[in-house]
Amino acid sequence: MRPWLRISALIGAVLLSANLASAQSSSSRHDDDEDSDEIPNYALAVGVGLVEPANQTETYYTAQLRIRVSRGDGEHDRGGNGRQDRSIQGYIEPEIGYWKSTNETIHGSDKLLGVNLIGAFPFASAESFLGVGVGAHFVDRELLESNNRLTGSETKLGVNAQFGLDLRITDSLSAFGTGRFDLVQGAKDNVQSKVYLGLRARL
Repeated sequence: MRPWLRISALIGAVLLSANLASAQSSSSRHDDDEDSDEIPNYALAVGVGLVEPANQTETYYTAQLRIRVSRGDGEHDRGGNGRQDRSIQGYIEPEIGYWKSTNETIHGSDKLLGVNLIGAFPFASAESFLGVGVGAHFVDRELLESNNRLTGSETKLGVNAQFGLDLRITDSLSAFGTGRFDLVQGAKDNVQSKVYLGLRARL
């Protein structure tokens, strides 16, 4: 599973780099579209996928709320027509995540409460994005150190890097896929590789 995740990360990075130029040019091509007049300030997403810690694969659940922080206006647009710049959008993204070990000998769960900084690059009917984040992992000690003699839980700092792609279904709904890597303080296998799919509703 881990080699497959690394390959997917490489493919995603290549696709994103190729889409950056497309995002810049497509913003000018779509200035006259009705949906380029207004960019929603919020987007709520739910997703499910896989996480691979300590050479095992588990089901991962997540939810995020994107809050737009970059705002285009007429002073920044080339035409000065008051429409918003769609070349790059910045978001703050609070998130929650959860997964539980199904290993026969090591039990426990990892609950994540974090916040991400996201840069999104719109193009045509899709949108690619890159992000970094920080969060608190509320994780059982047995799972954290892969030792079934331990009890209780600990709170550990985690950081992540992620990339993904949104495919627009309607003006307010899109399907997305995300690949990411979480580095968790104090974990025996401190890198968690994650891939998940979901739906994002723009509010």
